[in-house]
Amino acid sequence: MKVKETIKDLLRPLYRQFLAVKNKGNNVTCNICGKHFSRLRPVMGRHADGTLFEIEDHVGRCWFCDSYPRNRQLFYWLLNDYKIMQADSLRILHIAPEVQISDRLLKHKGIDYICVDKRCEGYKYPDYVLNGDVCNLEFDDNTFDMVICNHVLEHVKDDRCAMNEIKRVLKRNGVAILMSPIDVELDKTIEEKKDENLTADEREERFGQFDHVRLYGIDYFDRLKEAGFSVYRISYKDEMTAKFGFMPGEDVIVCKKD
Repeated sequence: MKVKETIKDLLRPLYRQFLAVKNKGNNVTCNICGKHFSRLRPVMGRHADGTLFEIEDHVGRCWFCDSYPRNRQLFYWLLNDYKIMQADSLRILHIAPEVQISDRLLKHKGIDYICVDKRCEGYKYPDYVLNGDVCNLEFDDNTFDMVICNHVLEHVKDDRCAMNEIKRVLKRNGVAILMSPIDVELDKTIEEKKDENLTADEREERFGQFDHVRLYGIDYFDRLKEAGFSVYRISYKDEMTAKFGFMPGEDVIVCKKD
């Protein structure tokens, strides 16, 4: 089994290079790897029983680096609005890091970059990712200039605890990127109650994905404010969204610790 997985890991970059050439074009650009495509790769979801399905309302993944729309949008903000590559000295905590972004930030000598994730059986993690719990971060108060936590809180049972922990480890005037799926048609978040123990099938039916424990409504921003953040929603023009394959209607959610 290990030999088979090793062979797959060795061949995967070659296969992605082939797909990138096959789908080369001028319709959309991945702003992380810089490749240009005629179209993006369909996004696949997984049912609670393990079977795959295609998600029709997602823009697509990069054929070469496998970035999702939210990864490209976050990286665009980091690079162009925050100007992260011009930083001389930054401490960043990245929770459940996206490898496409980590590969870039790890190479920047001006960034002290720490990654944590709650390790789960059946998943593979890069060596630089430490085992950690967003609800119990093992760092001192006021440690980081930035915390990145992208599409994570919808998986966390006690999201308010996680928000408070993220604020605790941020320095004063530090920023947290706390993007999550939000149904703007919902006034109030739908979530699994503390005394419930939903099955994967029940979570998929109620929240749209088997490993989500809530579906955020527009009151998500109230939760962030209640945790003590100033909240900023950064959106981009339609032509830029189309050019880079961002998710239409999704904002970069920037939270500042005042």
